[in-house]
Amino acid sequence: MVEVKSDIEIARAAKKKPIQEIGARLDIPSEHLLPYGHDKAKVSAEFIAETRKNKDGKLILVTAINPTPAGEGKTTTTVGLGDGLNRIGKKAAICIREASLGPCFGVKGGAAGGGYAQVVPMEDMNLHFTGDFHAITSAHNLLSALIDNHIYWGNAQEIDIRRVAWRRVMDMNDRALREIVCSLGGVANGFPREAGFDITVASEVMAILCLSTDLKDLEKRLGDIIIGYRRDKSPVFARDIKADGAMTVLLKDALQPIWCRRWKTIRLSCMAAPSPTSPMAATR
Repeated sequence: MVEVKSDIEIARAAKKKPIQEIGARLDIPSEHLLPYGHDKAKVSAEFIAETRKNKDGKLILVTAINPTPAGEGKTTTTVGLGDGLNRIGKKAAICIREASLGPCFGVKGGAAGGGYAQVVPMEDMNLHFTGDFHAITSAHNLLSALIDNHIYWGNAQEIDIRRVAWRRVMDMNDRALREIVCSLGGVANGFPREAGFDITVASEVMAILCLSTDLKDLEKRLGDIIIGYRRDKSPVFARDIKADGAMTVLLKDALQPIWCRRWKTIRLSCMAAPSPTSPMAATR
């Protein structure tokens, strides 16, 4: 009888090569790799900007499908496809999203694939990874704090506290925090109002990070966030309370993509969709 190893046993048995060697296979100089340990690294914004002059590669999109009873879904299919392309001599990379902690500790489990078609280091990717989700959480909740602080110190933008549209986030499934009343405790704590928490991956900041092309574009998009409305129903934007710059600073590292090592396949983990002119293209 053949023993079937678990996903985590397979992942821990993997022999990983130094991330600089993986970067070299895709013509990424070591000075443009910002290492997070020995097996993962971010790619500098300067290098990505330089690749825009390169010839377009081919992009294969693995779109939404229902997993099989064995758990073979989008990620497993994508990783297997990347393995197959490299096996036949293509220079291929895969681009998948980072796992959210809430679903990872819930019924869904991780997002690194499974069996021999998974990403390693699996534990890192499924947990804190390079801290990008925490940066998004911090930037989102910074805006939440600035809104309440702005209202407390005179409310120069005349925000109607009944129409504050910006909630808080955390990277965990906690149903007790879905709907809350905040600012209780008297005058020193502000004006009580209804609020609530969403999961970090549902944050508008997450969507903005995915769409942004550079720091300047990121700051503009963050400034365009509608945080609430005045009594005359006119919108109040994040830039109106000068939150866009501070949020951008918190997200400056999260904007850069991440390279990891998985068997003989080169893998890119990034929350942004790949551009046909970037090194994130599936094949080149």
